[in-house]
Amino acid sequence: MSQQTDYLALSKGARMHLKRTPDNRFYFRTSRQTKWFIWGMIALVCLLSPLLMSVVLDGGEQIFYMVVSVLLMFGAVFALGVRRHLLLNPVSGMLELETSWWGLGKSVRSKSALAKQRVVVAPIAELEAGCLLEISDQKYTIGTADEVRQLALFIHQYFAVPAFDRVAQWPKEIELQSLGGTASIHDGGTEGEQVVPGAAWVDPGAVYDSSVAIANSGAKYTSVWEQKVLLKLALPFPVFLVLGFVLSLLANKGGA
Repeated sequence: MSQQTDYLALSKGARMHLKRTPDNRFYFRTSRQTKWFIWGMIALVCLLSPLLMSVVLDGGEQIFYMVVSVLLMFGAVFALGVRRHLLLNPVSGMLELETSWWGLGKSVRSKSALAKQRVVVAPIAELEAGCLLEISDQKYTIGTADEVRQLALFIHQYFAVPAFDRVAQWPKEIELQSLGGTASIHDGGTEGEQVVPGAAWVDPGAVYDSSVAIANSGAKYTSVWEQKVLLKLALPFPVFLVLGFVLSLLANKGGA
């Protein structure tokens, strides 16, 4: 199987976090880039009100809101354009932190050997279902334990990064690559069961805190789009519009 075929065989949640560029480079977005994106979205939401006020008002008030709108616009464009990627470079054997702005001015801030990194399949302690992938102090919520194991084995196979499982025998970590030829990234849900030859599968709920059960095979990954996050962010829009309309009426009455 080719690398491209194996990548397309990964789950939707895995491919949402592990991105592939047209020139066949693989990277993760860092948590800092996500924070910049959130600040950019907040700036866009806050931009609506001053934009409306700059249209309905005149004189000094209009100039004030125009200045505020321009500042928020620049802030939103800057924040949304920040790129911080964890680049998996198999040629150099390094994990590179690549930064840029809207893809411009790319530079590598830091490097570390891929062989010295670890990818860990870990449970989400706050939730009853779902697992995450840990790599280089970054955490990515992928989906079920089997889907995260599949991604961890993909990274191990093509980038030689040691892969571990913290779900099968919590809190003990098991080397996924110790499965050797018995496991594959195409196995789906079999790799975890073959971690310890001759040993029975350990029920995660029996060794993990019963009040916080870890992922089970029936867990379903819910993408950001299905959660309608952007729709929730858009809820303040009509409030700002009504507020701007009311303020414009008050301003017109005051001028009269």
